[in-house]
Amino acid sequence: MESRNRLLIFRLGGVGFVLSLGGVVEVVDQIAERLDFERTDSDYGIVAALNFRHTLIPVVDPMLRLGIDSPVPRSDRKIIVLQGSEGNWALLADSVEELAVAQALKDCMLPSWLNHKVKGLYSQVKLSGSEPLIVFEAEHFYGMNVKPI
Repeated sequence: MESRNRLLIFRLGGVGFVLSLGGVVEVVDQIAERLDFERTDSDYGIVAALNFRHTLIPVVDPMLRLGIDSPVPRSDRKIIVLQGSEGNWALLADSVEELAVAQALKDCMLPSWLNHKVKGLYSQVKLSGSEPLIVFEAEHFYGMNVKPI
C-alpha cells in the first residue's frame, strides 16, 4: 500500500494526532544520547538538534505552539523525522502508536468556534472510532512559512 494512503498516529500530551506517512523518514526511539539541547531557537520552537545519519537536524516541540503540556520527559519521548523543503527536521512526540489506513478514519468538521482558538495551527480532524485525531500540518511548525511564537 502506498505511503500516502497510510497515516502515522502519535500523541502529544495525551492528544491524538495523525500524520501522512508520505513525509516521514524515520521514527527514532532512543533519543537521549543523540540530542544536543544547546542548539535551540525558542522563537521558532526548535528545542534541540538531533544527530541523524551524521548530520545535525533541528528538533521542534509542537507542544510549545499548541500550548500542550507533557508528563513525559524530553529524553524519554520519541522523534519523528520528517522530510521538508529545507531538508530533514524532527518533531518530538510523547508516543508513536500505530499506522492506520487513511480510508479507515472518518473526516470530521472542526467547529467554527474552535477555528479561532487554534490560530491556524490545524484545520482538520479525523475520527478513529469515537476518538478525534488532529491532522498534523507540518508546515505550521517548521519551515519558511512558520512565524515566531
